[in-house]
Amino acid sequence: MRSQKSLHESRAGERGAALITAVLLSLLLLAAGGTLILTATMTSITARDSTAEMQAYYAAEAGVARTLEVLRGNAKSDPVGTKATFRNVLCTPTSWTTLSGAFVNVNTDASARFQVTGILDPDNQDTFANCADADYKPDRLRIRVTGMGPGNSQKNMEVVVARYTLEYPVNAVVTLPNGSGDPLPFWLGSSNVTSASGADASGSGAIIPAFAVSGNDYNTTNNVVDGCDADGSNCGNGVNVTPDNPMVLVEGNTPSFLQSVEKARLFLYGPEGMMNSAINQGRYFTSGAAAIASTAGLGASNSDGVYTFVDGDLTLGPGNPTGQGTLIVTGKLTLDGNFQWNGVIMVLGEGYVYRSGGGHGDIFGAIFVAKFAKTGLNSDVFQAPTFDTSGGGSSNIQYSSAAVDMAKSVGGHAIKGVREY
Repeated sequence: MRSQKSLHESRAGERGAALITAVLLSLLLLAAGGTLILTATMTSITARDSTAEMQAYYAAEAGVARTLEVLRGNAKSDPVGTKATFRNVLCTPTSWTTLSGAFVNVNTDASARFQVTGILDPDNQDTFANCADADYKPDRLRIRVTGMGPGNSQKNMEVVVARYTLEYPVNAVVTLPNGSGDPLPFWLGSSNVTSASGADASGSGAIIPAFAVSGNDYNTTNNVVDGCDADGSNCGNGVNVTPDNPMVLVEGNTPSFLQSVEKARLFLYGPEGMMNSAINQGRYFTSGAAAIASTAGLGASNSDGVYTFVDGDLTLGPGNPTGQGTLIVTGKLTLDGNFQWNGVIMVLGEGYVYRSGGGHGDIFGAIFVAKFAKTGLNSDVFQAPTFDTSGGGSSNIQYSSAAVDMAKSVGGHAIKGVREY
């Protein structure tokens, strides 16, 4: 049997093993703890940076939103009195604090702020030359905004804004499409009843045709303008129409919403059509009387005009307030007595315009008249509309680029794109 001394001597090589094991375990735990601390620290830093980045992003968004408020006329200029047109915003941005180029605080502790860093006409980028031209009107603006958050976090955004929600060409003072083959009922009366002119009443020097009709209606319309009956007989003194020859409607000069009945229905009644737009603005009416009695009336007291959609008949005058902006009538439009309209009138649906009563009426802008049913086949064609100003009283219908511009603007501006860069 081995002695106690021999057993002790045989285990001499194991001395210190427990210490080494403890040290190794301590190192392992230390490494794990260090990793945990590092991970927690990195997570905290990431969360902090992410929060700062989001604050910068929302600051940039706030800058875009406040810029749009300026464009919508909801922010006063300094000094007061400068209208926030696209031209003024581009040429005199320092008139508004938001656009001045200085940092604007988003919150009270100034930890989030934004700066408008650039305003440009993307279609014509020579701002200096553009602003020197008194007739210059940009159709679009590209606005760049930098948002700043804590820790020098930064986000850059840009937005492209179009001046009009609805864009369409006005190539004639009165546009009358007719694809039915039936003759267009078109009467202007004697020379002292109706005058129509494509010369721009706003003084730009531009001249557009007074009337635009489909090819089948050219001869009869021209005969009436020349003072004859539609068939060319009984000619007398021609009415005062400038230019005296109508324009023939073809695809290239016809607004897109009047190129087919399908497009006209979509324009009026589609998901993003004019009726839904009017409902959203609280400007949809089922009668002319309701529109006239509304708070805004027909826009007489609004320098920017209003948008009015009358799903029915409307009598403009006598004694009704002057109207301006964009007016859509799906029923019959009667021009009666003394009145004045500045802007665009669209008589789409029944397609019937009639002048009655005494006095004198003026329309400055443009008129579109088309006859079609509210529902039907996509292959339906425009029927013959009626345009009769031979009734009592006299009237003047004249193109005005300023009135058309106002009419297109009543729906507000259109955001064409927003991106982070």
